[in-house]
Amino acid sequence: MMKPADILREIAYPFTEMAALRAMIMFFLLGSLAAWGRLYGLFLWFIILPPLFRYLLYLLEARAAHREAPALAAELFGLAENLWSLIPLILIMAVIWGEVLLAKNLSPTAAMFFGLGFLLILPASSAILAITRSPLQGLNPIAWIRLIRLCGLDYALIFVVMAFFVIGVPALLRAVGLPGFTIEIAGIYSLFLFFTFTGAVAGRSNAVAMVSIADAVELTPDEVGARTDAERTQVLGHAYGFISRNDRAGGLAHLQTYIDASPEPARDYRWFFDEMLNWEAKDDALFFAQRYLTYLLDVDAKTDVLKLIARCRLENERFKPLPGDRERALQVALQLQHDELVKFLQNNQG
Repeated sequence: MMKPADILREIAYPFTEMAALRAMIMFFLLGSLAAWGRLYGLFLWFIILPPLFRYLLYLLEARAAHREAPALAAELFGLAENLWSLIPLILIMAVIWGEVLLAKNLSPTAAMFFGLGFLLILPASSAILAITRSPLQGLNPIAWIRLIRLCGLDYALIFVVMAFFVIGVPALLRAVGLPGFTIEIAGIYSLFLFFTFTGAVAGRSNAVAMVSIADAVELTPDEVGARTDAERTQVLGHAYGFISRNDRAGGLAHLQTYIDASPEPARDYRWFFDEMLNWEAKDDALFFAQRYLTYLLDVDAKTDVLKLIARCRLENERFKPLPGDRERALQVALQLQHDELVKFLQNNQG
């Protein structure tokens, strides 16, 4: 369970991480403008809300993966490739509509329990959606339960912290007679805190690696293979998202996290490497190949070591193993009497 110092650090995170703070200020100013705009304000809310929730999901993802908060970017305002990020907004609208219907046609108590049920799964659903970028996974009850189990008691902390800041802080501000805009500031802060705190809890549970694990059901070998390929495709697509945003380290770390949790790392390394070689830019595959080579050296797969180096040098003859692997790779080349690679590795030991 999170220690008090960890909780306080996460509570302060929206103010101490400059990228998140700048985003919070910008969306607060835009929201204030929309609130004053009456009919024009409704149009402005329509423009503001999608990029706001999109950024919050990116922020949750960054906290879960232990990365720095993302900066505001033009891609936040593009819908074509980001429809998945509208799911929380759609869910909230659907729940409000459902509560109205229940209160009108059944009872206010039924509407209240419906709303509470939604609040209980909202952190899990948001975290899974941010990590996988899959609306189906974000709406998957099995995935919710898996994530909640992974988080343990830390999941309950989300509700304790949010109850204090959503209910307690505004009541305190009203009691001391502070201006109304302070309550609005507390509101935008609470919204950011919900996503950053949820991301921190998910990150502590290693959810990035675990939420995509297949369900424990009996499958045929063909079904297992198809599901594994689907998982790998999803993981690789997510890694590509990091890399396309100039975060190669984050993308490769995402692949490594999946492989480290896999029962078949050799097949995973080979599958990811082969798929990445189909990308237009081959450099990312070669950087991944350095990690793959480390694994092959660790498991003493001598023939595969030489094959991988030779394959990478076909793509770029300047390819080198990681500095810590060069001597080991040289010893393998000497043992298998591969004179060309021996010469190459001897010339690239520095």
